[in-house]
Formats: sequence, C-alpha cells, structure tokens
Amino acid sequence: MQKIKSKCQRAISRLGNSAFARKGMLAMGAVMLTVSDMMAASKGAAGFTKATQEVSSYQTPVSNLMKAIAAVIVLVGAFNVYFKMQNGDQDVKKTIMLTIGGCIAFIALSEALPLFFK
Repeated sequence: MQKIKSKCQRAISRLGNSAFARKGMLAMGAVMLTVSDMMAASKGAAGFTKATQEVSSYQTPVSNLMKAIAAVIVLVGAFNVYFKMQNGDQDVKKTIMLTIGGCIAFIALSEALPLFFK
C-alpha cells in the first residue's frame, strides 16, 4: 500500500512539473472562473428582475399619494387665496397661478409615473 502511495505521489509531482500540466491547470482555472461569473451574472439578473417587480408594485400607492398631495395643495392654496382677497393683497393672481401650477404638476407627475415602468 505504501509503494502505491509513493508511486502516485511521484507521478503527481512529475505531472505538476510539466508545462502541459501547468497549461491544463491554467485552462481549467479559467473555465471555472468563467462558469462562476456566468452563474453570478444569472443571479444578478434575477435580483434585478425582483427589484424591478418590487419597485413596480409601489407604483399605484405612490401615484395615489401624489394625487392626495395635489389635493392638499389645492386646499391650502384656496385658503391662502381667500385670506389674501380678504386682506386686499395685490398678489392674488400670483398665488392663484402658483396653486394651480403646483396642483397640475403633481397630477401630471402622478399620471406619468406608470410610464417609467413600461
């Protein structure tokens, strides 16, 4: 048994010292690295797919939240315009335009949000 073991060790050491064995080991290592990179890339793609699905699932609640913020802008703006009109301020038109602009911006953004996920 000892003789077989020593013969195997000598054969392995001779094979390890040859140029052919070094090139073969180098090629084997390159193949293993390539395969592991491909496996990692497929796991990365699955992760990106899952993240995209997660973010897309927030689309409707975020759109509804933006519409609610637009409603709050309208309410606050309406009170602001009312108080400015009661006090006789000169910039009532400016306040009306800012309120309408903010409301339109939030409504447009909430409607455009789904287009980013198509």
